[in-house]
Amino acid sequence: MHDYRVLVAWIETSGQSGRMPERQAGVATDHPTVMTDRRPSPRLSARVRATAILIAVGILLVLVIAAPARAAFDFLTAWGGPGIGDGQFESPAALAADAQGDVYVSDSFNNRIQVFDPCHDFAASWGGLGSAPGQLNTPLGIAIGADGNLYVADAGNARIEVFDPAGGFVRAWGTSGSGAGQFGLPFGVAVNAQGDVYVTDIDSHRVQKFDAAGNFIAQWGRFGSGNGQFNMPFGIAVGPSGDVYVADTGNNRVQEFDSSGHFVRKWGSFGSIDGRFNSPRGIAAGPSGVLYVADTNNSRIEEFSATGGFLAKWGSLGSGDGQFHFASGVGADPSGNVYVAESYPNDRIQMFGEPPPTIADLLEAVEGLRLPHGVANSLEAKLRNADEGEDPAGSIAGRLTAFVAELRAQSGKHVPADAAEQLIAEAERVAESQRCGASG
Repeated sequence: MHDYRVLVAWIETSGQSGRMPERQAGVATDHPTVMTDRRPSPRLSARVRATAILIAVGILLVLVIAAPARAAFDFLTAWGGPGIGDGQFESPAALAADAQGDVYVSDSFNNRIQVFDPCHDFAASWGGLGSAPGQLNTPLGIAIGADGNLYVADAGNARIEVFDPAGGFVRAWGTSGSGAGQFGLPFGVAVNAQGDVYVTDIDSHRVQKFDAAGNFIAQWGRFGSGNGQFNMPFGIAVGPSGDVYVADTGNNRVQEFDSSGHFVRKWGSFGSIDGRFNSPRGIAAGPSGVLYVADTNNSRIEEFSATGGFLAKWGSLGSGDGQFHFASGVGADPSGNVYVAESYPNDRIQMFGEPPPTIADLLEAVEGLRLPHGVANSLEAKLRNADEGEDPAGSIAGRLTAFVAELRAQSGKHVPADAAEQLIAEAERVAESQRCGASG
């Protein structure tokens, strides 16, 4: 059975005003503090509360339709759909992508982690409902550490579980409570380059910091709307600078902190114009430091600079390509692609980014280098043969491999080293897209 407190917390910020009911807030602070002000819980049974809120959210999502926005990225692909089978989801909450292109998805109400290969085909899953090591009860946030391990917010069990990339259980820490190292409802997880782990707690309205072994280091936040205070913080991300960004969902804003939890800046307020939010949940930092925020109830992704400057937005309410229905998780891979996890009814992952180059693009790039005649002809012949299908089916990857090998041999000689490096990277992207297209 699911922990219905998790379900209620998941959707409780979705009132029609986009704001949480006002409560007495503590004193604002811009320093890490011990949480002392807890949100009172209504006496109404969790199951009844969940049902009522689900109805309210359903009405809201019909009414809230974000204005069409220009796309910062092109839609590339989508996968999933509601269900319990391999590659299907029941409210995927968050995701993380590694440098090899594998994508790990927190499949919350199926109580499992699913893994997809670089072509987004199902590769593996692990978990299962329970509280034993390696089991899960409504997993929410997920992050990849510098050690390659997966850190999962096992919300219903009030703990963090760590797995190796193959799903082997490594360690866990945390118990239910409000003390240091304890959790009410852990949601967001982020790991910095040093291996420190940051966890948001939407029940305790705080962030806790641990080392990679789970030893408590620090905490900051309490309920409120002042600097350094939170109203149900959901997502969390660490930028290349080491600064920590928190999606302060109930306050409809993003807050930035240094690695020790000292307040740096904030941006956003309730609304639907550029730079505003309606219950933002997910947040991710791209390799360049650009931030992506899942503006959940505005059915869009917003893009910001590392200092909060609005850059772009995309998405609208719906189930088509590039549309969203309750987008709650967002992630970015080392190549700069952006992934979005949507809950019911779409229950899918969408991927955005620059479309992969084509063989024609590579030909144009070679022609533009004005290389010696013999070198240019040799490189172009390999590409034209691949493009025109003069070789047996499946040989395109081999032709591209030969093209890359010749580029490596000519790099710094007849082909400028920087141009060769760029062409090799583009050729590898073409080969990957060809491989995935063939497997699909």
